[in-house]
Amino acid sequence: MSRMSDRPGGTPLRGKRIAVTRPAGQAASLIDGLRALGAEAVDFPTIRIADPAESGPLRRAIERLAEYDWIVFTSANGVARFWQELRALRDTSQLPSHIAVAAIGPATAAAVEERGARPRLVPEEYVAEAVAEALREVQELAGRRVLLPRAAGARRVLPDRLRAAGAEVDEVVAYESLPDMEGIASLRAALARGELDMVTFTAASTVRHYVDRAGADMGRASVAAIGPITADAARAAGVRVDVVAETYTVSGLVTAICDYFAEEEVGA
Repeated sequence: MSRMSDRPGGTPLRGKRIAVTRPAGQAASLIDGLRALGAEAVDFPTIRIADPAESGPLRRAIERLAEYDWIVFTSANGVARFWQELRALRDTSQLPSHIAVAAIGPATAAAVEERGARPRLVPEEYVAEAVAEALREVQELAGRRVLLPRAAGARRVLPDRLRAAGAEVDEVVAYESLPDMEGIASLRAALARGELDMVTFTAASTVRHYVDRAGADMGRASVAAIGPITADAARAAGVRVDVVAETYTVSGLVTAICDYFAEEEVGA
């Protein structure tokens, strides 16, 4: 048993200062999870979520919503923006009864359920590749119409694979991830002063926007990614990744961080 796990009060992260880079208003679950285990979790948002520069495509898709067989949500942000426009345009939060919903991961699924819908499909692995494969398993996609409301600049793999399976896919930008310049500057300063033990990244956009403006040097801080997509984005940007959660959720990330520091202390 490691010395970390012997600490009183269930505080294996006591004494660790950990940066959380999620956007403002979305960091609480990770901050609370880290603090509950003794860490000093510090909020340094590197992105902010904004409405798209052009909302017309999303609105037009909602106006002809009855034409779709599936809506695929890849983030809670996409869910929030979709339902915001749905209520504004149709004066309802209800989807047509024939439309099936797919969601990447439990957080996205929970956001759908909070709005009164129930996802038909939540794949076991929380990445776009798994969604495409799972959809193909539950239904023949040839001729099916799929609406994909998501972030500007999102990866191409999901729509490409759905189209390869015969689906007609309408991609619409539901929101944009923009740099949070104040959070980026504060994080860079804290890293330069050597004040952080770890930086966490929970989306590819959180790391890309930071590195684009502040560089890839993390100083003495270790880096933790919520899953392989985020980890790959970090490595592509020149950031060394020390921790990749096996379960791509906030709780999975917290567990991976605890395991990392426990192993680090054993080897010290």
